[in-house]
Amino acid sequence: MISDFNNYLALAEKVFFILGAIIYLVFSFVIVKQTTTMSKYVHDIFNSVLITFSYLHLAFSFLLVIMTLVIL
Repeated sequence: MISDFNNYLALAEKVFFILGAIIYLVFSFVIVKQTTTMSKYVHDIFNSVLITFSYLHLAFSFLLVIMTLVIL
């Protein structure tokens, strides 16, 4: 009886972490969209740096989802 509860708890933990990583990926898509929209209307010398960092953030969050799926 206890081992069944532990199995369900481990499954719930895995689902929680996978969903959290996917939500974080969606959040990084929003960041990329906001920075590209902002760079259209606000002209600054750091726009290319911000866009580069937002795409790096998107790439690392995608890597996080892949690692979460592989490890769990």
